[in-house]
Amino acid sequence: MTGLKFTYRSGQRPLDGFTLKRGVGQGGFGEVYFGVSDGGKEVALKLLRGHTDAELRGIGHCLNLKHPNLVHLYDLRTDARGDKWVVMEYVFGESLAHVINRHPHGLPAELAREWFAALCRGVGYLHDQGVIHRDLKPANVFVEHGGLKIGDYGLSRRMSGSERGDVTRGVGTPHYMAPEVKNGNYGRSVDVYACGVILFEMLTGHPPFEGQTPAEVLMKHQLDTPDLSKVSAAVRPVLARALDKDPARRFATVPELARAVEAAFGGGPNPDLAVTRTVAPPPGPKTPAAETVVDERPPAVRAVAPATVAGPPARSVRDRLAELAAGLALAPAVCAAGTAPWALARTEGPLWPLLGKVFLLATALTWLLVLVGRLPRRDDRNPWGRRAVQLAAGLLVGALAFWLDGWAAPTGGAAATTRDFVLPTGHRVSPAAFSVGVRYLFYFGLATAACRWWSATDRMRADRVRAFPVVAAAFWGGVFLFLWPWESSSFVAGLAPLVVAGLAAQVVSPWHGDRRTG
Repeated sequence: MTGLKFTYRSGQRPLDGFTLKRGVGQGGFGEVYFGVSDGGKEVALKLLRGHTDAELRGIGHCLNLKHPNLVHLYDLRTDARGDKWVVMEYVFGESLAHVINRHPHGLPAELAREWFAALCRGVGYLHDQGVIHRDLKPANVFVEHGGLKIGDYGLSRRMSGSERGDVTRGVGTPHYMAPEVKNGNYGRSVDVYACGVILFEMLTGHPPFEGQTPAEVLMKHQLDTPDLSKVSAAVRPVLARALDKDPARRFATVPELARAVEAAFGGGPNPDLAVTRTVAPPPGPKTPAAETVVDERPPAVRAVAPATVAGPPARSVRDRLAELAAGLALAPAVCAAGTAPWALARTEGPLWPLLGKVFLLATALTWLLVLVGRLPRRDDRNPWGRRAVQLAAGLLVGALAFWLDGWAAPTGGAAATTRDFVLPTGHRVSPAAFSVGVRYLFYFGLATAACRWWSATDRMRADRVRAFPVVAAAFWGGVFLFLWPWESSSFVAGLAPLVVAGLAAQVVSPWHGDRRTG
């Protein structure tokens, strides 16, 4: 990972029998390296820092556990400096948290069903061995070649009388922490609760309770009822029981929860969530699971997902046309509402003709931006094709603005000079009109092309309306208005259409998020 300073460099051998290749993660737990044993085995090496005793005890509970859905721990070692190292399995893939982050409206139902079953198998095995994990969350679950593996056992504990005092301490991550944690004397029910939270996040793209501070999130887990309206009706009673405040009313075991989830999905995939699943791409750069064991931030080392998941369900051409027509019909009303506040701006000349020009230009630009956003999806790494189309749309709006401000080509019989520009139609344009016309075209063309409107109007955008595209439109409008000013029109006539269209295009463009509720 770049930008992080590690204790050891590539090629060093602080732990006998292993050569470090690179550092891959840091956090309060210490440092994680990718290494290779003298025999050639690739491993993740975790250098423990901070609360070493607690970490070692949790790891010791799971050191000899073997299950397909668990990250294997190979050994605990001590180097010559007395530092503790964990030698663990090197996982190809990424964390479940990163997969969910790419799907803010939830994973496909069939994929969530398959992965949740794997999660429950791993947690169920831990419970069968008398171990509770206590820190289950998507950041500690890793996807490898389509399968799931649970990692980070630093908070795991055995449910035995000798360790009851340790178990009663409130530990874990607030978004996944069961209400009874604050009271102590809890057991496997905390993992059942965490599994329910993870299932909710898989299906909706976010945990059931969120807040500005950890204390606020914990309070919501104590008092609030989760909003289950975003999941299918069949799954709601299952999640309601898994997330019950009273552990006695929850599922007694994780396998019981898994069977209930399987039964809820038994009637086939949910049509509101089902998405076409495509073939996984070839494996790319490797990322050890330990890289994101306790840090939920995106990893600097690029990881390749085991499977790619397409967007929303396919819609018919008729549905697409109806959706597009509805947006285009709504655009004038939204632009009219967005134009009204500009009456407060101080301008010279009559106000109503100016607002009329702003309304017409904003409406025309909104229509064009919506149409551009409906073009086939392209690779965002090479957006110049999209920008070229937006440039053409901006040139059209610039030509309309030029005409609305009273600039028009003279008729063929008008008086001409040798300095006039002769059009193919035989009409002549004076140098003054040509100069101003070029400024209109450059201004609206470049200001429109500079913004990523295809992202702002994408059906799968995270929020229906964001402030950033509007601010970006105002910024680029101000820049190009300074570079190519025209004396015949107010700055409102140049800046306001971009700002209003930036807002209106988002409001009237289709948004997949609003179809996930109810």
